Amino acid sequence: MTDLAAMLRELSEPWPSGDRIKAAIDRAARQAGLSYWRAFDIWYGKARSIDPDERARIAAALDERRGGAVQHELNELRNHLARLEDLLGRSSEDVSRPAAHSRRAG
Repeated sequence: MTDLAAMLRELSEPWPSGDRIKAAIDRAARQAGLSYWRAFDIWYGKARSIDPDERARIAAALDERRGGAVQHELNELRNHLARLEDLLGRSSEDVSRPAAHSRRAG
């Protein structure tokens, strides 16, 4: 499998349950700005030559996708951190309340 074929396969992900290869190739082709049949030939290693512009389009689509995935993961981590900080703040309040109450009673 060529590097470009592997890149097209990555562009086609994720595959919904029951998805067909034809749909995956079509997804990858649209993202890379290629025709279905050109993507098909690259996918199966049948392309005799590959234009530098095609290489650039496939690489750019994959870079954009990976960048979007990284940004999504970063946003999820920020949200998770905010929830943890909120929980930590609540548990700190719960811990400090009994201590304050016991000082007043004593």
